[in-house]
Amino acid sequence: MPEQLPKEIFRLISDRSTQIKGLNSYAKAIQAVSGKIPAHILEDFIESLMSFNSSIACLELELRNNGYSFDDLAYLTAIVDAAEKDKSCAGGEETP
Repeated sequence: MPEQLPKEIFRLISDRSTQIKGLNSYAKAIQAVSGKIPAHILEDFIESLMSFNSSIACLELELRNNGYSFDDLAYLTAIVDAAEKDKSCAGGEETP
């Protein structure tokens, strides 16, 4: 596997990672209100899930088109998250 990810794949994985963090926040909010969920929170959560599913399909296709396996996604996500963390700590741009 190449050491440098193509920019498009890097951005897609970064977007996926951001979406997962957002979905986790929604899930925690829903658990916190335990049964008293405002309709707008549920609507936002459902919309986020639909967007996430669409993004995953695009990401899977892009990975396949660039010689990566979708099975490598966890590993690739860790690389992207680490690169973004290093750049933000150094005061650089978030994506290459």
